[in-house]
Amino acid sequence: MTQEQIGKLFDEYSRFNLEANRTTEGTGLGMSITRNLVRMMGGQISVESEAGKGSSFTVRLPQGAAGGGTLGKEAADNLHRFRTGGRAQMKGAQVTRDPMPYGSVLIVDDVETNIYVAKGLMAPYGLKIDSAGSGFAAIDKVKGGREYDVVFMDHMMPQMDGIETVRRIRQMGYKAPIVALTANAVAGQSEVFLSSGFDGFISKPIDVRQLNAILNRLVRDKQPPEVLEAAKREAESKKGQASPAPPPGPDFAEAFARDASKSLAALEAVVSKQGPYSESDLRTYTIHAHGMKSALANIGMRDLSSDAARLEQAGRSGDAEAVSEGTPPFLAALRAAIAEMAPKAEPSGQVNEDAGFFRGKLLEIREACEGYDEGAADAALSELKKDAWPPGASALLGGISERLLHSDFDETVAAIDAYLRGSQ
Repeated sequence: MTQEQIGKLFDEYSRFNLEANRTTEGTGLGMSITRNLVRMMGGQISVESEAGKGSSFTVRLPQGAAGGGTLGKEAADNLHRFRTGGRAQMKGAQVTRDPMPYGSVLIVDDVETNIYVAKGLMAPYGLKIDSAGSGFAAIDKVKGGREYDVVFMDHMMPQMDGIETVRRIRQMGYKAPIVALTANAVAGQSEVFLSSGFDGFISKPIDVRQLNAILNRLVRDKQPPEVLEAAKREAESKKGQASPAPPPGPDFAEAFARDASKSLAALEAVVSKQGPYSESDLRTYTIHAHGMKSALANIGMRDLSSDAARLEQAGRSGDAEAVSEGTPPFLAALRAAIAEMAPKAEPSGQVNEDAGFFRGKLLEIREACEGYDEGAADAALSELKKDAWPPGASALLGGISERLLHSDFDETVAAIDAYLRGSQ
């Protein structure tokens, strides 16, 4: 720009080079609005320009110091990518969670750790929460006649991904909202999901503000005023009685250990071939690296999650050298993470062998499952998990935990019946 043009740059309705830019739409208000916004924040905007070469704009905004600590790699990377929904910010996010006991959701994800996290984030709403560990399981639930206010669908899953799952569900005539859960939120992704039958998407790790906005729009705002008022009155009457979502405990650690062990075996099987890798190999590799990226982020292992993201990208781009060289050290670190997270066995002297108590709690779980009362089943299971049990009983509890995570009540009842028959 010339000096004369710079002098008029921030005037309202000013546009330059109209002949050269005749196909460009606009009112000439953009720079004026920008300057006003900067001034409202107590800042300044300046410009340096040379005609025919280019322009450089500088914005200076006053910023108070939050503390004297080092910013850190994760925060710096998030700022660089204009991502402000990190875990640290989520913890302090001010979100008003309206009670929604009238609502029901289905969470579809092949990574158990992700389901635990999603359930924990949705627990304060009082929703009826169901889950499925694959696209096939989700389709079976829909075939069985179940309908939800919202289905939260993982984008990348083995065998059948989220997009293909949604395509099949829509072909069955299912019209209720489906929202994608994706750890690959990039520009243009929204259009891809909307054109594939989704009603929106949420980035992983889940930002509580995004989740709250989705639940408000697709669950709360569709209810008549009298239903909302009744839900609020019920929540007020129970204030102080309801327990908050429990913090991650042994079940969460067990789920991560299962997820990580499954992915470790899959990644090791691919990389052991040392290339060349087939298209099927790379797809399997990419999906499992992707799953570990989100699972590791959920447990706070950000550096290892970043390593998984790099391997995912290597698999996606077919970079055999990066796959072969980068995977072994990642697998070694993943084994260490599994060892760190895996529940530690109690000393043999502390094993509880009270068969009557164990049987009684199993019957409580069985009765709760027959009534589709997941809360009561979880409570009885938690009582049992406070103690160490003999190997067979301990294995049964692990299986019950996994089945209840996916709301497989009938399978839980069958497993308990089989155990009780065998112990008679």
